[in-house]
Amino acid sequence: MPGYFVKQLRCLRPRPKTGFRLRGFILQACLAVWGLALLIGPAQAAPSAGKLLVAATIVPLSDFCQQIGRDLIQVQVLIPPGASPHAFEPPPSVMAKASQARVFVYVGAGLEPWAARLLRSRGSKDLVVVEAAQGIPLLGMDEHHHDHAAAGAQGHTGKHAEQAGAHATHGAGNPHIWLDPVLAQEIAGKIAQALIQADPGHQAQYEANLKDFQAELAALDQEIKQHAQAWRLRDFVSFHPSFTYFARRYNLNEVGTIEAAPGREPTPRHLKNLVAAIRRYGIKVVFAEPQLNPRVAEVIAREAGVKVLKLDPMGGGPPYGSDYLHLMRANLAALDEALR
Repeated sequence: MPGYFVKQLRCLRPRPKTGFRLRGFILQACLAVWGLALLIGPAQAAPSAGKLLVAATIVPLSDFCQQIGRDLIQVQVLIPPGASPHAFEPPPSVMAKASQARVFVYVGAGLEPWAARLLRSRGSKDLVVVEAAQGIPLLGMDEHHHDHAAAGAQGHTGKHAEQAGAHATHGAGNPHIWLDPVLAQEIAGKIAQALIQADPGHQAQYEANLKDFQAELAALDQEIKQHAQAWRLRDFVSFHPSFTYFARRYNLNEVGTIEAAPGREPTPRHLKNLVAAIRRYGIKVVFAEPQLNPRVAEVIAREAGVKVLKLDPMGGGPPYGSDYLHLMRANLAALDEALR
C-alpha cells in the first residue's frame, strides 16, 4: 500500500516553486507600484459616481460589503476568484486597485500575510481598516479536528509536527471564520461600523442593510441546523481545515485532512491511514476544494472506493458567483449528499 501512494505522489508532485529571493523582489516591486499609484492620484482608480471605494481581500468579504453598502459603495476584490489565498502574492494590479480605497477589509489570522505590508505602505490616512478575525476567539488548526488518520500513521510526534506546519502557514490560528454563518453576522457588524465611519452621512442606510443581511444569515444558520438533524453521518474528510468552524457549529467531526496546511504534501503513510479511516468510519465522500488541485483527493477516493465532492470556502465561480448565501447553500447540498 505505501508503495502505491509513493508512485501516485511522484506523479502528482508539482514543479519547484520560485525562490524566496525572487518572491521578495516581486513583492518589493509591487509595493513600489502601490506607492506610485498613491502619487498619481485618484484618477487612476476613482470610484464610480462618488461611491465609497472598498477593497476586500476575498470574495465572501466583498459580498458582505456589497450587501451592507449596496449602491453606496464600489467593492474591489483583491484575491481573484479561483485563487487560493494561502498561495497568493499581490501583483501590481492589486496594488493599483487598493491604492485609493477608503475602507480595507481582510480576514487576518495569517490568511493574508501580505496585508500588513500593504497597509504599512498605503498608510493610515483616510483609511478605515477591518480585520475580521480581530476579537473572535480562534481555533487552532488541530481543534475540532480529530485527525485519527494522522495519529495512527505518525504517532504523537508526527501529528504535532504537521499541526506546527499548519500554524506556521496561518499564523495566529485557523482563519476560516467566515464559513460559520453565526460568526459571519459578527463580521458583517464590523464592516457596517467601518462603512459608517468612512461615510457617516449614510449611517441609516448602512444600519438598515446590515439588519436585513444579518437576518438572512440567521435564516441560513437555521436552515443548516434543520438539514443537520437529518444527517446520518457526522464524520467527514476534507482537503484542508477550512470548514473547522462550520463543523464545530453544526456538530460534525473532521476525521482527517489531506493537507494539514495548503501546499504541505501528505506522506504516503498519511494517505494510507486516511483511506483506513474512511473505511472505518463509513465515510462515503472525500471533499476537494475548487481552489486547490483535486488529484490527491481523487487518488484517495479511488483507493477507498468513495466519491469526490467539492466544498468551496471561497466562492466566485459558477453557479453561485460572489453570492455568499448561494455559496453556502451549494456547500450544504454537497454535505447533504455526503452525510445523509
